[in-house]
Amino acid sequence: MYINRYLNPLVLYYYSWRMILLSLFTGSMAILSYEYLDWKWVAIPWLPVSLIGTATAFFVGFKNNQAYDRSWEARTVWGAITNNSRSLGAALRAFAEDDAGAEDVRIIIYRHIGWLYALKNAMAQRTTWEHKDKASERQRRALRTELETFDKEIVRYLSAEEVAWVKTKKNMATQLLDRQSQHISHLRKKELIDTYQHIELQRLIASLYDEQGKSERIKNTPFPRQYATTSIVFIFIFMTLLPFGLLTEFLKLGDQYMWLLIPFNMIVSWVFMFMEYTGDVSENPFEGLLNDVPVRTIVRNIEIDLKDMLSETNLPEKCPPFLGAVF
Repeated sequence: MYINRYLNPLVLYYYSWRMILLSLFTGSMAILSYEYLDWKWVAIPWLPVSLIGTATAFFVGFKNNQAYDRSWEARTVWGAITNNSRSLGAALRAFAEDDAGAEDVRIIIYRHIGWLYALKNAMAQRTTWEHKDKASERQRRALRTELETFDKEIVRYLSAEEVAWVKTKKNMATQLLDRQSQHISHLRKKELIDTYQHIELQRLIASLYDEQGKSERIKNTPFPRQYATTSIVFIFIFMTLLPFGLLTEFLKLGDQYMWLLIPFNMIVSWVFMFMEYTGDVSENPFEGLLNDVPVRTIVRNIEIDLKDMLSETNLPEKCPPFLGAVF
């Protein structure tokens, strides 16, 4: 998630230079075809081009709205995970942190941190529909040196027996929550918590299951391909026709103004292409790209809060920004 007040111009350039080159090419082809090849027929009327542009703008706008909804829902889900995690830690300490239950509280809170890293690891797995372009891969390689591996994180909070056990499971996060539920039931059987406290703690576990399911749904459900693909097709058609429609309009001002279509074509094409690109990179909020949900940072913040509840002093550092963003 980009956190600077203004987007760095270098970031804009990094994501835009291909669009600019494409618009310069189409604008130059329109002028060369008309002026040097003497293909006067390439100067098409502006009305049909403007109608295509209007339809394309509506379509891309709809796609961007839906992509933003996915991204915002993902952030809402991880906000709820944050709140439920703090509530679980506070409830455990209030209900069972006496001499008999202090160790159980520490184990459950540590296991919960392990669950957070297991879920983070699941969200980081690649799917077939996520971006594989050079820009996204270069960004992931740059960030990879900043990330700690899942194995290094989980062994800090789970026993050796639990680490060996959880690695045999297909969905590690689900199984860790199940073990949490069994452990809480064990506290009730030992009468370290009463019936009401048992129900409240199990309710928090159920809430965590709900949020995990929502996060997995967003991760494992691709943005409908009919919207993702057709918007690119419409943009390409519009960008191809745009300079030939602009040619007609600038010729009305005089042949000497014909070359003005190149900068104006570049600006209009850039706007449409950047609209498309914005929606495209917002479709999958767990890819680890510049504007995605900062799962790593959220998990680290929860980890700090929970360890602070246990009055531990060896708290990890907050994740520093990287390339003007938190991940």
